[in-house]
Amino acid sequence: MTWLYFIRHKSEVLKCFKDFCASIKNQFDAHVKIIRTDNGTEYVNNKFKSYLSAEGILHQTSCPDTPPQNGVAERKNRHLLEVVRSLMYTMNVPKFLWGEAVMTATHLINRMPSKVLGMRTPCEILFGKNEFIVPPKVFGCTCFVRDHRPSVGKLDPQAVKCIFIGYSSGQKGYKCWSPSEHRTFVSMDVTFRESIPFYGEKTDLSDLFLDLESPDICDTCEVGNKEDKTLETKDVEESRRKEVITGLIPCPAAVNKPTSAEMSRTSHVERNLQVYTRRRKNPSIQPSVVDDICGSQEETL
Repeated sequence: MTWLYFIRHKSEVLKCFKDFCASIKNQFDAHVKIIRTDNGTEYVNNKFKSYLSAEGILHQTSCPDTPPQNGVAERKNRHLLEVVRSLMYTMNVPKFLWGEAVMTATHLINRMPSKVLGMRTPCEILFGKNEFIVPPKVFGCTCFVRDHRPSVGKLDPQAVKCIFIGYSSGQKGYKCWSPSEHRTFVSMDVTFRESIPFYGEKTDLSDLFLDLESPDICDTCEVGNKEDKTLETKDVEESRRKEVITGLIPCPAAVNKPTSAEMSRTSHVERNLQVYTRRRKNPSIQPSVVDDICGSQEETL
């Protein structure tokens, strides 16, 4: 579980720590026994040391220039900053709202499942249940807060255009900031436009994760936009056409068509062409010829 306190000066650390110990003692009937910090002057001073000794709390410090010895706090700071950067960069939230972004990141981290906790949330382990006081919304989106002020007339705008900046810790409502009026509203009567950022256009982060895409994942993905589907089909058809054009296609050898002059010449030759067949001998005449030949041979002998 993560608790977050905002301070303007390092001298306020002792006051925040006292408030935290009192809250833990009252809400969960528990006591802080050990605290581990670095060697910062906000922790290593006489006032802090006297309070710890009065409460019986053991103070452990890390060696100089050895942040891994205070790894829990360092990893938590890194986790918070990574979530804050993603929230602010996606919706183009200006940097002066970094405090609200950190509070929103803490609210979400406490209610998101963790692998270290067996896919359970910190709130579920601490309170026995995990629930959002109000449904979560996209940080930095455009929203319209119903204006309930008595000065609003019947013909005046009934809502104020704001930017969503988080959740209220003491009220059941959304925190919305109006740049035009420089005022923060906490209300449940809010209409959200989660796909529309208040500042500029929404930043597309899909190009940053192209290396993580695999063919198996892409096959199971569903494309929601019909235009993307048509573009994909067109690209596939064009690739197929290119493959057909560039591939080797067996075809018969090209035969030149004869000209009109050649066709007329061949028709004239065919017309004058005469076919001669061998005439068969008459069998009735053949014996007499043979007898004549035999008789002439006998006379000569």
